[in-house]
Amino acid sequence: MSQERKPVPVPDRGVIAQTVRTLRLVWRLLHDSRVSTFPKLIIPAAVVYTLFPIDVLPDVILGLGQLDDIGVIMLSIAMFLEFCPRAIVEEHRRRLEAEDGKPPHDNVIDGSYRVVSDDERRSS
Repeated sequence: MSQERKPVPVPDRGVIAQTVRTLRLVWRLLHDSRVSTFPKLIIPAAVVYTLFPIDVLPDVILGLGQLDDIGVIMLSIAMFLEFCPRAIVEEHRRRLEAEDGKPPHDNVIDGSYRVVSDDERRSS
């Protein structure tokens, strides 16, 4: 009896990469002195909620119990980024893109080009 190996579905690398970039952005903003204390308290509060034994949905129910924890973490990240000053968030996003080797989106200039052969260049 031959056993065929079924391909294991691989999660979209774009989603994983975006999650890592977002976590790096949050980390940088938490350490930026220009961001006030109130937004910085959102992330630790979410971590405390996640680690605290009393939840809205009990963790005894496998799967459902972790959904509220994931939701709280995602909501806290979104709220944190929303309450941080927009200019500082965009500055850190541009720096992260530059560190990752991606060209910044705001420095792109659309244009066109034409290949000039040696014969055309000599006749000019």
